[in-house]
Amino acid sequence: MKTIVRKASIGFFISALFFLVLEGILWGFALLQDKDWRVDPLPKHPSYQVLCEFGDMLTLCPDQGMDYERVHPEIFFAEPKSKRVIAIGESFVYGLGLEKEQSWPAQMQAFLGADVEILNLARCGTYASRLIPIVEAAIKLKPDAIVLSVGNNEHTMTSFYSGRAGRYPLLSYRLSSWMGGLQFYGVLLRSFVGAQVRVTESFTETPDEFEREEDRLAYAARRRPPNLSVFPNSIASRSVTQILEEEQRLKEMIFRQHLQEMIELIKAAKIEIVLTTLPRDLLVPPTLSGIHSEDEQLVLQLVQKLQERSPHNKAEHLFSGLEIDDRVSLFLYEAAMMHKNNGDLPEAIQWIEASTSWDLIPDSTPEINQIIRDVAEKEAIPLVDLDRYAQKYFLQPSDIFLDKVHVNQRGANEIAELVSADIRRIWEKE
Repeated sequence: MKTIVRKASIGFFISALFFLVLEGILWGFALLQDKDWRVDPLPKHPSYQVLCEFGDMLTLCPDQGMDYERVHPEIFFAEPKSKRVIAIGESFVYGLGLEKEQSWPAQMQAFLGADVEILNLARCGTYASRLIPIVEAAIKLKPDAIVLSVGNNEHTMTSFYSGRAGRYPLLSYRLSSWMGGLQFYGVLLRSFVGAQVRVTESFTETPDEFEREEDRLAYAARRRPPNLSVFPNSIASRSVTQILEEEQRLKEMIFRQHLQEMIELIKAAKIEIVLTTLPRDLLVPPTLSGIHSEDEQLVLQLVQKLQERSPHNKAEHLFSGLEIDDRVSLFLYEAAMMHKNNGDLPEAIQWIEASTSWDLIPDSTPEINQIIRDVAEKEAIPLVDLDRYAQKYFLQPSDIFLDKVHVNQRGANEIAELVSADIRRIWEKE
């Protein structure tokens, strides 16, 4: 037994030594040839200047990312002159579709008082990883509270693995997270998937060729806006569904990490935090449904019959579809509408939540909101559950929504009141 253990130990030592030597050689080649084969987990948040000088004051720097990442031209003192509240998020916080003074952060002024300074540092069209520099800049401005309302765009991320690695995005991400800092792993991965390991974020460039048809279709679904012309009846095959759903779960996992990172930064600075979930218009149908059943042709036939809107046979087509594949978001949405028409609104909302979870091209999923709730509970942070707030407008979403995620002036006013109430509660405890 001792001999076996000794031989195994020697074998392990020799293997480790060989690997270290090989890694050292690869690092040498990388330095000499000015190459780097390492594979960073994605997405890595960018570094960019957030605050710019403006005379004796500061302003948000002009866009330094993509053109769609608009920012409001806020101008403010570096040192607060009174209580200061900073709102951080994406276009929902920015107030897309509204005048600047109509956004819900601006409308908080009426509820918190004229002596409270409110800064809207939202960046329109971005997502959590790109908001981390905003959080770091906000901390330097010494606010009394930061409102984080993030997560509406997590599913718009397009920087994912290409080729063979792209067919198993969760596995690729976990391996890259564990071994991505090694040159050896990068060389090995590229020998497996080709020179391009990741699909880079671009709205204009398209890879020259795709190894397999599902790679082309998954790429079309990732684009913003997605290319739905390649999906007859707005439904994806089983193999494409598996890729896109894995990517969804990966995006949610990445979001949790970035949200946690933001909270840790703010807590370390001893600044109060308020979190919000994200409201949605629940009547918006899914964009792209996916097939899980092996009997793809039968599912496609049932989808087509449902989309023909034949009221006589609608229930029969729907329940046949749910029996074959109970995760097709179109079926789930149609079932929700049946419950809605029957007056069973709580049941309808549950079916819509399930439909959104399985939509292959969502803006935000119920899982994102649940992550926010879980983190708020774990970190003992006040939470304004705007997702559940929006449910009371289920039958008349146009009362508060401009579109499926952006609120109108009335919705912004109600949200401002809800968020302000939590901020006042925090200050009353001090």
